[in-house]
Amino acid sequence: MTDLFNKELTDKDRLWNWLKEQEFVKTSSIIAWGVQNYSNRADRNARQLAQEGKLIRLTDEEKAFRFQNCREDVYRVIKKA
Repeated sequence: MTDLFNKELTDKDRLWNWLKEQEFVKTSSIIAWGVQNYSNRADRNARQLAQEGKLIRLTDEEKAFRFQNCREDVYRVIKKA
């Protein structure tokens, strides 16, 4: 259960903590995480994390290799960041 009054971590920090447990993550999974955690900007936070170098968007070729018919963006999580 999510504590709505726990403001020690921002939504972006909580998203990053969840992402560190993943290797690859699809945009739909990020949005689903946002819905479950009452964050309407999870996708935007993920794009900001990508700008910070914590996530890398897969190329179309690598995405086709790993997820054959995937039409959404897929990110690789850089765990060292």
